[in-house]
Amino acid sequence: MNNGAIVQSEKYTITIPAFKNIPQLILDISKIKEGENRFLEAKIVNGATYSDLEYCFNEGYRQAKKHLSTVMYQIAMAKKAIRQVKSEYLLDKYPDFLKENRIKDSTATKEAYLEKKEEYVAALDRLALLNSLECLLEGKVKVFENVCRFMRKEIDLQIRSGNIDKYGRIIWMVKKPGR
Repeated sequence: MNNGAIVQSEKYTITIPAFKNIPQLILDISKIKEGENRFLEAKIVNGATYSDLEYCFNEGYRQAKKHLSTVMYQIAMAKKAIRQVKSEYLLDKYPDFLKENRIKDSTATKEAYLEKKEEYVAALDRLALLNSLECLLEGKVKVFENVCRFMRKEIDLQIRSGNIDKYGRIIWMVKKPGR
């Protein structure tokens, strides 16, 4: 049942799990998905559809950029958490580990010691998740930029060809009899 709604849109989200004192983050990507669903319409853009498509793609672009900045902040926080965990283990517990096990200090030993610590591995996993999400969102931003650039060029070509006026109205070519 419609319930009087003119436009119905589905809600899409990406959930970033909680980590330490950082709560779970839910990123609404509905505008991004709406824009992606309309990419094919850009191929047949004309003066009548241009403004609606441009608005839709700009909304997706803005949402992707907003979430990208959130993810980049979370990456900075994940790197900070890695440094904190690393310093805690290397400064407080690693020297005792070396003495107890009569092992010489080396880079490989430090790395192996840290890899056995769940907190450190969890922080590395979070950083990897956030880096992949950053890559995903950067790709979406680039696609929105390219689609809007294509549409502007297409509309410019239509205007220059004489099939559309400067206000975006299609000029219908009607042949007069005898010409």
